Amino acid sequence: MTATTKVAIITGASQGIGAGLVAGFRDAGYAVLGNSRSIGSVEQRDYVTVEGNITEAQTARRVVNRALNRFGRIDSLINNAGIFIAKPFTDYTADDYAAITAVNLAGFFHITQAGIRHMVTRAAATSSTSPRASSTAPAASGRRR
Repeated sequence: MTATTKVAIITGASQGIGAGLVAGFRDAGYAVLGNSRSIGSVEQRDYVTVEGNITEAQTARRVVNRALNRFGRIDSLINNAGIFIAKPFTDYTADDYAAITAVNLAGFFHITQAGIRHMVTRAAATSSTSPRASSTAPAASGRRR
């Protein structure tokens, strides 16, 4: 890794699209910090992980601080963490709604606010939100998302 190596933070990095994003960014020469609630501990030259629930502001700060302490910069923030509850909206409970808004809205808010503070000092910084949401139940089509 060099002083010009770009650095990406990727939430929801333990499986599916998130794991694919980690691989893709690493293949493109980025150093990557991956985060999810269930990600295993990894300490490689260009890839580290931080386990934690992104709905908690302290996790977001820990993720950003780890990236800065390890790699010295943040160039891209990929908000890939998300959930989808595979049932009709009319069947959602208050707990379902709270879970969805905690991850999909509050999690996005916490990590973006923490990361953007550093990124705005860098002219080439980017932030992205994945339209993907993971599911623990089959979608209406019977396929897993």
